[in-house]
Amino acid sequence: METGRAIAGPILSHPMKRISVLSVLAGVALLSAACAKEPTEALNASTSALAAAKTAEAADYAPAALAAAETASAALQAELKAQGEKFSLTRSYTKAAELATAAKAAADAAAAEAVTGKEQMKTEATTLVAGVRSAVDAATAALAKAPKGKGSAADLEAMKSDVAGVAAALPGMDAAIADGKYKDAKVKAEAAKATLDKIVADVQAAILAKKGK
Repeated sequence: METGRAIAGPILSHPMKRISVLSVLAGVALLSAACAKEPTEALNASTSALAAAKTAEAADYAPAALAAAETASAALQAELKAQGEKFSLTRSYTKAAELATAAKAAADAAAAEAVTGKEQMKTEATTLVAGVRSAVDAATAALAKAPKGKGSAADLEAMKSDVAGVAAALPGMDAAIADGKYKDAKVKAEAAKATLDKIVADVQAAILAKKGK
């Protein structure tokens, strides 16, 4: 029995055993260090993708997609902050890397949707501005037939002034489309069309009311 213990002791304390243990510990330390390093390349890619989405005017032409991308970016930043507050040996950026990939994908989607949305807005704005031109003619024709009587002169002048204002604004709408500011052109055209449609409706109502008398 004493001989067995004497043999076991040297085996457990053998230099090769110690080297193996040290190698394992070193490997674990290297793995921990790798996991504790920020995924710089993925982070930079997600940041660049979000900037590109904003440059593509996603705020105007793909607002929902941009909001999703910004939410994904915020989740990434929150994870980076949480890991940064931990003790260095306990940090892990595995989740951050996954979030960075997701944030980039969301930003890329927003940029692509912005391109499509901008083209669609261009078509809508162009159609609306053409509609405003027709509406100016319709409103002018309606005012020419508007019944005139006591108390109506001021109203008619105000309507004519509104029509003239819309007509004067048309070149600005055309310029906005030419400059690629489709959302601005659409908003202005919608407001102008609503003004003209109301004038026509008011004049028609006045004509019907006079006939009713």
